[in-house]
Amino acid sequence: MNYFKISFITILTISFGHAGEIDSLPYYQKFNKSVEFYQQGRYNLALNYFKSILVNKREYRDPAAQLLMAKCQYNLAMFEEAQRSCKSVLSNYPNSPYQMDAFILMGDISLKQGSPTNAFRYYLNARPLIDDLLYLNIIDQRLYNCIGIGIKEETLEGLLFREKNAFNRSIINLTRGYQAWLNGDNYDLDMMINEIDTFYLPGQFSGIYGALKNILQEPLKRPISIAVVLPLTGYEKEKGQSYLLGLSEYLKTKAKLQFIRFLVYDSAGSSVNMLNILQQVESNGQITAMLGPLTKDEILSLSGSNSSVPILVPKSALPGLADVAENLFFLSPSNKTIAKRTAQMMIKELNFKNIAVLSPGDGATKLITDSFLYECHQLGIDPVSVEWYIEKPENVSRQMKNIRRNAWALVPNEEENDPSLNLEIDSLDALFDVDVTDFFELPLEEDIMDRKDSAKIVLETIEALYIPIRPDELTYIGTQLPLYNLNTVLFGNENWLDMTLLNKEVIGPHISGMHVISDVNSAISNGDQDSFSNYFSLAQDHASFIQSISSQNIWKRRQFLDKLRNHSSFYGEHTSIIFFGKNHNENGSAQVLEYSNNRLTNLGIYDGVKLIDSYEKR
Repeated sequence: MNYFKISFITILTISFGHAGEIDSLPYYQKFNKSVEFYQQGRYNLALNYFKSILVNKREYRDPAAQLLMAKCQYNLAMFEEAQRSCKSVLSNYPNSPYQMDAFILMGDISLKQGSPTNAFRYYLNARPLIDDLLYLNIIDQRLYNCIGIGIKEETLEGLLFREKNAFNRSIINLTRGYQAWLNGDNYDLDMMINEIDTFYLPGQFSGIYGALKNILQEPLKRPISIAVVLPLTGYEKEKGQSYLLGLSEYLKTKAKLQFIRFLVYDSAGSSVNMLNILQQVESNGQITAMLGPLTKDEILSLSGSNSSVPILVPKSALPGLADVAENLFFLSPSNKTIAKRTAQMMIKELNFKNIAVLSPGDGATKLITDSFLYECHQLGIDPVSVEWYIEKPENVSRQMKNIRRNAWALVPNEEENDPSLNLEIDSLDALFDVDVTDFFELPLEEDIMDRKDSAKIVLETIEALYIPIRPDELTYIGTQLPLYNLNTVLFGNENWLDMTLLNKEVIGPHISGMHVISDVNSAISNGDQDSFSNYFSLAQDHASFIQSISSQNIWKRRQFLDKLRNHSSFYGEHTSIIFFGKNHNENGSAQVLEYSNNRLTNLGIYDGVKLIDSYEKR
């Protein structure tokens, strides 16, 4: 069978026609339409079109259609199907121009499935077929990441035996040297390093090579092996992938081969998978501790286990779990702890007494507010006004009018006739695309307006206003607050930290000085970043925290557990870890953020006792 040897890039640049029904299209138009759907990200539709081509047409473009079908399957998380499609390209068309793309896609699939060893092998297969130097650097970076995650030693020997390419052999020998270092084998490390011809070693790997050479000049220390369990597929895969990228970035830029390696497992967000992985980790005596999981169900499935493996939970909003799960160490404060720290910050640190609350009256946010109110009561302060809403807060005029009414009640009687009371007349019509009457009733012109009926009067009697919002409520609440002229310090939760929305003219200037108590000192979204940027930041600090323990040559599980239990404090670039509680296993520290002038400022770390200037501590 003949086929055109055109590049994959060329295929993707073909111009598309506007044909009718798929079955009536000529082959070329049918193929082009399929590619068009693929480029648009309509992977299900593109997949069906490619399947139709492969069933009904046996022509020269079959290998291209099969490869694109595999890419559709990959993007739809149909990894086993994508694997079969790639293997079909490689076996049926061994000399096709798509061989390189099939190998690379097989490598990407293997990484998604938690198999860096297979990924390493496929990337090596693809490497000699790549002519583009820029693309070659990208593949070398993927090989680099595979080395850092961990390659099976027995596989390396077989790869080296069969490998003829000089560049690939240098990479394999470097990996063998790295594995020798992991095993604490100074003799093998020296032998592997001496077998590397640096002329054929790509520049991407020069850092590892130099670090290994330097290690040979120092006493060899045993590294620590950490199992990383993340949802790399399934519903929560974006969180897992973002966290894994953070770990990879740490290994690349910060670790410098200092006593740490990660063995990655994909839980797919399943508690059943989580328990099976835990059994594998426990049986592997080389693994010191486990980092993960991320999802609520998986964390709950571990709470009743009697595992000997210390388990580091990156992020959890489950209050009270730390008290019953001794071997689980929560690296981020729970939502309950953050709510308590918010109340403590207001009352103990800032000495506020007149506090008001506006909150959703159901769901998880209601429970957070309940924790806040309980802590206020414990500290001897009951808020002067607590208002609830249930539905989407498109209009909170009733709640805000009640808060203003309570604010008026706090005005001293002797000031009632003081003409110098702060009166501001704003051009609300210029600031907002809303009618003020949508939010509160204004008296008719012929009525006599009492001062207390006027929303134009700025009230300063409420010192702090706590508004924990649900996701996607920022616009509703943020645009209404300025209408009620309360000169107060706004305290929000992390759902306020969508910088794209927060920086809009109708919101940002009117809530300047807002405080947010958070687990991370950065925004959820910061322009070009996505909503999972915090997981990336957390991962880097969590890796640094683990390395701070492993650098003391601690690698036994009991040693590691004792060190965790007695750990005093850790101050990272994005977060902090100060364990507290019954079992000394929950992070009790939180970041204090202030929003002003379209940016966030970190004021320090608050642990319930004092505000710490964190970045002098680092």
